Amino acid sequence: MTDPQRFRDALLAEWTKIRSVRSTYWTIVVAIALGIGLAAAITAGYGSSYNELDIHDRLIFDPTALSLAGLFFAQLALGVFAIVTMTAEYSSGTIRTTFAAVPQRGLVLAAKAVATGGIALVVGIGTAFGAFGVGQLILNHYGLSSSIGSPGVLRAIFGGGLYIAGLVLLALGLATIVRHTAGAITGLVAIVFIIPFVTQLLPSSLQHNVTRYLPANAGGAITATVKTQEMLGPWTGYLVFLGWTALFLGIGWFLLRTRDV
Repeated sequence: MTDPQRFRDALLAEWTKIRSVRSTYWTIVVAIALGIGLAAAITAGYGSSYNELDIHDRLIFDPTALSLAGLFFAQLALGVFAIVTMTAEYSSGTIRTTFAAVPQRGLVLAAKAVATGGIALVVGIGTAFGAFGVGQLILNHYGLSSSIGSPGVLRAIFGGGLYIAGLVLLALGLATIVRHTAGAITGLVAIVFIIPFVTQLLPSSLQHNVTRYLPANAGGAITATVKTQEMLGPWTGYLVFLGWTALFLGIGWFLLRTRDV
């Protein structure tokens, strides 16, 4: 059997595992609800207090990024989905059966990456369009909305899906390294939320040079249409983010091949 055939069979096996588990569908529902629901809440709150903002905050106001802010909570649901895709097999012991069926462990990880990343990309883009529509509908009430034809808006919406897909692959790499659900989820929360918060305690000069290169901050730049000094450019930031994702997947791939199980 050729490698493409082996990969196709491994991919079909992973797809069967994913779609046969009820938690997959619940995770997708939660991610969509968080992404769109929080878009409504955040834009409504921001729109009602816009007149109280100072001049600087008004100048950097980004209605597109604001309506996509819910994606940064939806990412956790899909990140957990990717983690469980790997760690559930370790906790149940079925990983041995998987490796017996597909001895080339790199193919297993690649199949899981394509399956989970593909689902995340579709769900992420769909959620981004829904969040943008709801958010702009609310902001339009306050005269603050942008249109899908405005500069950078379409890139930001599709970028939301690209960011979610990249984050899911990073989470999969992390799960492959850690092999325990709770530990991997804790690590993901630390990477996305805790470490960026802690870096705010650094001196301002270090904040500028460190914070924007962190995974979530770098990747999130692709969802913005207004650039600030604290942000990388949208595609530069996303490339940095992909570098982080490749690092976690690469370490996971190495450990997967060198460990006994």
